[in-house]
Amino acid sequence: IARWDGTNWWALGSGIASFAFYGGVFALARLPNGDLVAGGAFSTAGGVSANNIARWDGTSWSALGSGTNDRVLALTTLPNGDLVAGGSFTTAGGVSANYIARWDGTGWSALGSGTSADVNALATLPSGDLVAGGMFATAGGVSAIAIARWNGTTWSPLGWLGANSPVLALTTRPNGDLVAGGRFTTMGGVSTTHIARWNSAGWSPVSWWASGPGMNDWVYALASRANGDLVAGGVFTVVDGAVSVYIAQLTTTCPATAASFGAGCTGSGGPNALTPTSLPWTGSTFRSVATGMPANALALAVLGFSTTSIPLSSIVPQGVPGCSLFVSPDLLDLYIPAGGTVSTQLAIPNTAVLAGQVFHEQVVPVELGVLGITALTSTNALSLTIGSF
Repeated sequence: IARWDGTNWWALGSGIASFAFYGGVFALARLPNGDLVAGGAFSTAGGVSANNIARWDGTSWSALGSGTNDRVLALTTLPNGDLVAGGSFTTAGGVSANYIARWDGTGWSALGSGTSADVNALATLPSGDLVAGGMFATAGGVSAIAIARWNGTTWSPLGWLGANSPVLALTTRPNGDLVAGGRFTTMGGVSTTHIARWNSAGWSPVSWWASGPGMNDWVYALASRANGDLVAGGVFTVVDGAVSVYIAQLTTTCPATAASFGAGCTGSGGPNALTPTSLPWTGSTFRSVATGMPANALALAVLGFSTTSIPLSSIVPQGVPGCSLFVSPDLLDLYIPAGGTVSTQLAIPNTAVLAGQVFHEQVVPVELGVLGITALTSTNALSLTIGSF
């Protein structure tokens, strides 16, 4: 195991001592506090006893309880920060846990009766549900071939029929869609070679180019980049009929974008600034953060389909000179600042017709005093284009 800082590689302590032949690190996950968890087939990490799973806090390695009795092949975190591990094990922390288990920071627990065979891939959906992929035929005693969903209480299949061969990789898209990769050539009865996409409409192929969807060999790894691109790695050499050796990147033809325009002004809380923290994809929640918000104030999030440039002082007498409204007020949302910031959010329906739609956002702090409004200031504005996959 090693860390890349953008320029050089560095060791993480003395690393991990893996088993011969089939040992190594097979999975990594980041906890909410930034700590790293490594799973695989090993007995020590940094010289500390750690059975197949260990935690790196930036300085040293530590065990997660007594670990598991066999390989850890997949890791993910749940919305509350709990860690889920999947693999070849049947016990975790000494507790019976068939191929999948949950670590709550203190101890291990099973997820129902688990699965009937190895779990090779894990992903957490925006709803908080967990998806497991692997070599199993049942999950929680229910027929779920190679892929299943855990809702926190029970297991269920993800679509009908499942995959005709193991699922080895999973990732979620910014709009909540799930992508699966592996050895399969059909998923849910749909022909799709080694990669498939799941949403409310069911399973469908993932196409890189127009000549036909899928790879000519297995997909072992998937990742979603911040800009919405999908990256796949595996043993394939051809993707949709074109040469692409072992790795390929899929870029949407309708990307989501966010660009700043107009200048924010300064109020009693400091310079007003609006920054996007996610992009506006169909089926996702667009989020932004406004900083420099006054302590005693309300904040109006202004959303509109067109732009303008109106001095706030021409709207109300309390408008501070040099502060302007840049967005037509088609929709107003009211927030209460906390700690000098406001976090805005807007749910975007998962509707293809919205792709390419442009809208704008700006935040206007309304400072309050004993006698009412004392000042209106404004942030910069954002010009946003809704994207789709």
